Amino acid sequence: MNNPNNIRPGTLTVASYWIEYLLDAALHLGCDLSGDLLRLGITEEQLEQPHARVALRTEQALLQAAVSRTADPCFGLHMGEMIRPRFMGELGYATMSSANLRQALELTIPFQRVTNELMTLDVEREDNRLILMWEAILPDQPDNHHRVEALCAGAVTFGRWITGTSENPESVHFQHAAPEDLSEYQRIFRCPVHFNAPHNAVILDKRLLDLPIRDADPEVHRIMRQRVHQAMTQFMARDNLLDQVRAEIQRQLLDGTPQLESVAEAMNVKPWTLRRRLRAEEADFTTLLDDERKALATDWLINSDRPVSQIAADLGYSEQSAFNRAFRRWFACTPVAYRQQHRG
Repeated sequence: MNNPNNIRPGTLTVASYWIEYLLDAALHLGCDLSGDLLRLGITEEQLEQPHARVALRTEQALLQAAVSRTADPCFGLHMGEMIRPRFMGELGYATMSSANLRQALELTIPFQRVTNELMTLDVEREDNRLILMWEAILPDQPDNHHRVEALCAGAVTFGRWITGTSENPESVHFQHAAPEDLSEYQRIFRCPVHFNAPHNAVILDKRLLDLPIRDADPEVHRIMRQRVHQAMTQFMARDNLLDQVRAEIQRQLLDGTPQLESVAEAMNVKPWTLRRRLRAEEADFTTLLDDERKALATDWLINSDRPVSQIAADLGYSEQSAFNRAFRRWFACTPVAYRQQHRG
């Protein structure tokens, strides 16, 4: 796979609200991915945690499932069309309380990497035009064109919404090839759309930057702007170590019982180095393994007919009694009672 930036895909993450955005779009198109989310070891409670991050491989699996099951060749476009402030983290309310579109864009451009590490957003100014350009960090990742289309359609749709106007871009450009049917692109963008272009870009008339925001509120904007900057600072300073370890545990749980040594080997570090780095993050391998077992156990109990004894064995417990004790610690009930309650 072409990787000019020499970046390991396993180290990249997306914000939890991007996952919620994807899930909501799929649900609106008749595809419920909540079971897939659990099978991938993510609970709704985890998504709701402030500044939660989700491994790119999880996002990829959910996106591929959404595209496949909806059979929608324009899934990315339709996802973008469903943009809401809550799917943008701190940025959503900061932009909708801005004074004008220029102020909103000023926050949006650096915040892109916080939302989705796979994509960057840059801006160029050319005469009386503003060019917003999205670039994939890993160009050959599956379904990149859906991400790009979601971002472009989301930017245009949200811009119209917060300004209360029906303004259109001058043109939209995509690096990928044109589909057979262009009707949805015309309906959403209402401007010339070009494919096989050098860049993924939305080109705007500069006069749009002065459009006032419909719900501008200086005091709210001050507070939300501060939160945006705090989120960016936290993102830039964070260590992806815990996400990497969780992702590797999830992968190895499908083949057996992960050990610290095997996870360290997969991450290309020494076991004692991994143990030390986890301790520095106030975490430990046993707790992380326990969390992933918990997520898989609940998924299999609810969404499969596997016997409890088989689930215990698949999660690496030597005896079902050990699994029962762990489950009581998690939920104060037995696995059988949990299955009956949630299926009921």
